[in-house]
Amino acid sequence: MRKTKSFGCGNFSVVGPVKGKPGVFGYKSLFCKSYRCNRCRKPKLKKVRARIAEIAQEHKLNKMATLTLDPARIPARHKARTDRYIRDCWRKMRVLLAREFNGSLSFVGVLEFQKNGNAHLHVLLGQYIEQKWLSKAWQSIGGGKVVDIRFVDVHRVSAYLSVYLVGEKVKLTLELLPMRARIFTTSRSIVLWGKKKASNWWLRREGIETFYNAAANPANVRFEDVEDLKPFGLELLSSFESPPLQEAIGNRNVITVLKAAIPIWNAGTS
Repeated sequence: MRKTKSFGCGNFSVVGPVKGKPGVFGYKSLFCKSYRCNRCRKPKLKKVRARIAEIAQEHKLNKMATLTLDPARIPARHKARTDRYIRDCWRKMRVLLAREFNGSLSFVGVLEFQKNGNAHLHVLLGQYIEQKWLSKAWQSIGGGKVVDIRFVDVHRVSAYLSVYLVGEKVKLTLELLPMRARIFTTSRSIVLWGKKKASNWWLRREGIETFYNAAANPANVRFEDVEDLKPFGLELLSSFESPPLQEAIGNRNVITVLKAAIPIWNAGTS
């Protein structure tokens, strides 16, 4: 069996027992879910916008502040990495906000780059702040005088964020943002993504086609309409179900694998 040594979007698969379906294994293609991936960026950003909209409603984040940088005030050592500089300014700004409003404020921030290469922040807040005070405070810690704050409809937050998180704008941000640097920032009171639940599925260093070709009667076969294949009118095999395959179990002890699978298979069947 050909093994893929390096990880790539869709090169690997995950395999495991399907809850409530005795004798059935699930096989799923492992997508990278990276913002930088032409295949995964659009669906991931859609998911992120929806999640931020949920958070905005939950925490009543109905004010959006836009904080820009004055190019003349950016230190020479930060000219090449204005994202670092604006994050440092925002850290200081949070201290000023906590002093002014007697405690830390809940927020979700989205980083964006302008065409001139300077970063700025769009921040969803639950606290109304006068534009005059915000501008003065932002200037005092090295930002700029151009700031904006306005009410937004919490039910349409996803639409507001779409302006910054789609198309050429997000591509520009990703081009200028170093690898592993974050587009989003949140207060400690907000968790963008919760911890993933542990599962008994495992990683296989083979593409899902390997298992699909070995399955006698695959069921619940699903194909996904992915961005990089749209120009060719093609869809990608994303998941299917079948009885356990030796190719999926690999070098694992078969008895141990089946013993671990039985409680999962029996769950929800009584």
